[in-house]
Amino acid sequence: MENKRIAVLGGGNGAHTMAGDLALRGYKVRMFEQSRFIGKLSALKETLTIHCTGVVSGDAKIEMLTDNIEEAIDGAKYIAVVTPSFAHEAMAEMLKGKIKKGQIILIYPGGFGALVFRKILGDECPLIVQTNNLPYDTRLNGPASVFCSGKSPVSVALFPADAPRDVLEDVKDISPFDRVYEDVLECDLSLVNPSVHSGPCLINMGAIEQQDLRGKFCMYEHFTFGAAKIDKAIDDERKAVGAAFGYKLRPLEDFVEPRGELTWQDIYMKMHGEPSLTPITGPDSIWNRYLTEDCPNGLVPWSELGRIGGVATPVMDSVISVYSVVHERPWREIGLKADRLGLDGMTVEQIKKYLKTGRK
Repeated sequence: MENKRIAVLGGGNGAHTMAGDLALRGYKVRMFEQSRFIGKLSALKETLTIHCTGVVSGDAKIEMLTDNIEEAIDGAKYIAVVTPSFAHEAMAEMLKGKIKKGQIILIYPGGFGALVFRKILGDECPLIVQTNNLPYDTRLNGPASVFCSGKSPVSVALFPADAPRDVLEDVKDISPFDRVYEDVLECDLSLVNPSVHSGPCLINMGAIEQQDLRGKFCMYEHFTFGAAKIDKAIDDERKAVGAAFGYKLRPLEDFVEPRGELTWQDIYMKMHGEPSLTPITGPDSIWNRYLTEDCPNGLVPWSELGRIGGVATPVMDSVISVYSVVHERPWREIGLKADRLGLDGMTVEQIKKYLKTGRK
């Protein structure tokens, strides 16, 4: 890769870890965080050094930390958006009118990001590569300091899907991947988090609410039989929605590695006691992104796609309804419905053509 300058947009666990990992591997990293959050990164602003421990290890020096997005992306061929999916619309709005010809947007993880960016950026939208997951199991463990307990390949998709694939050679160096999806919607339906987080968060709602009284809550240590059964039901619905769009989805099987057809027992055995997962603490409240991101930006659009494809999603819909009551938020109405993805009024066939060509 000739141009080793890369912009990393975001200031959370994943963004710190990706910036540190890339800097340690010789990339010239420019980090961007919104002005309303950048004050929390004063230690990084002062030293421009991220202390990394775990499977990513070393003191990583970045080029800059800024709240000026034009400054961050200047001269960078790749713009890596490493934020929760609920920040995608804000990032797209800030990039509008500032993208230069030849720049490429990478979204970690996708979470319907490509469709959101295309809806907001319109015809100026560049080539987008998005992933089905973050390539790190990681947490900030102090100012400008991360502990990464695991690192693994992701799967990727292009928007538009018929774009030349030579760009993927550079992407593979930035973060290795082991599969290229047919299109970004297959990638969006292959996001692991809503399938994995929903069961244990729903089952352990009381413990999550009381975690300040009981000490740290570790979701994977509290991954119960019931949580695994809920996850299995959601995953079955997700696969049925995918089938309506012509996909044969199996990312949870890839993650869990069952010996035969995936069972709730397979899910339980993988999640409860996995060395890279059990050290991870949280959620620390019912307002954690495991609930407030996975529901409106995962379960809601999955359910919407089910409606378009004529597939019932009663378990997903039940989780959405319970979360809406607990949070006192109409998640179905304010989540990623078809209109926010630029898919309103479209049929399955029209959506598939749009994903391939980028044109309606």
